[in-house]
Amino acid sequence: MEGLAHMLKLLDDQEPSTQSALQAAFESTSGDLSDDIAALGIDLSPDDQAVLTNYLRPARRSRLIKAWSTPSHGVSALEEDWEQFEHLLSLIADFLHNGVTLRPSLSDLLDIWAQDFLSQQKTPTADKLRIWLFESDRLQGDNENYYHPKNSDLAHVLETGKGNPISLATLFQLIAQRCELSVTTSNYPGHFLARITVENQPNLVDCFNSGRLIPIDKLLRENKEISREAKFAVLTDCPLGISLLRIVRNLEVSFLKQNHPEDAKVFQAIAKALMP
Repeated sequence: MEGLAHMLKLLDDQEPSTQSALQAAFESTSGDLSDDIAALGIDLSPDDQAVLTNYLRPARRSRLIKAWSTPSHGVSALEEDWEQFEHLLSLIADFLHNGVTLRPSLSDLLDIWAQDFLSQQKTPTADKLRIWLFESDRLQGDNENYYHPKNSDLAHVLETGKGNPISLATLFQLIAQRCELSVTTSNYPGHFLARITVENQPNLVDCFNSGRLIPIDKLLRENKEISREAKFAVLTDCPLGISLLRIVRNLEVSFLKQNHPEDAKVFQAIAKALMP
C-alpha cells in the first residue's frame, strides 16, 4: 500500500481530520495489511495495533461479505463437504483476525497439529487424540472470555490454546478428519459436545472441560427426564452445516454484546442465508 509507512506513524495523531483521513484510506484496503507491515519491518505498539485494527474493520467486513458464498440449499448442502466447511470457517477466522500481525492460515495450522499428533502415535485413535488435545491441556476452555468473538476464530484458538465448546469440538473433528479418525459432534442445547467410540461404546466428549468422557448409555440411564431436544442431540450426529450455523449465531450474539452492531448484522444475514 503506497504511503503506508507514513500513515502508520500517524496512528497516534489525535487530530480529528487526520483520523478521518486515515479511516477513509484504510477502508479502501483489503482489510489485511500484515504482509505489508512485515515487509516494512515496522513494529507497532499494542495501542497502535488496536487503532489500526479498528480502522481495518470495515474493510475486513466488506471482504467477508464479498468472499462468502452460501450453498444454495443452506446448511443442508454442506453434508460431508469438509473442504467447503473448512473454507467458510477460514473466512470467519480471517475476518476475526486483526489484519495487522502475520499468522499461518487455519488450514496450515490444522495440518501442523495433525502431523504433530501422528508423529507421536504408532496406532492413532480418536480417544488418543482426545487425550493428546485436551487432557494434556493443549486446548482448554476459555472461562475468562467465554463470549468473546475470538473464540470463534479457530486459528486464534489453535494459537492460544483456548476456545469455547463449539470451537474446541470443531477443531477436534477437523484434526481427526485429517488423521482419518472418526469424530462427530453433538448439538447439545447450551453446551456443544463431540462424540467418539471408545471400546465399542459411544461417548460424548466435553472438550471445554479437559475432554471429559461421558458414556451415552450411562447419561441416558441416569437422566430419565432429559428433554426430547437434548436426547435427540445425544443420539444423533450434528451435521457440518448446523455446526457452522451455530458458530455464526454465536458471533451475532458476541458482536451485539461488544456493541459492534454492523458486524452483528453481517452474521445475522449469514445465519439467515444458511437456514434451509
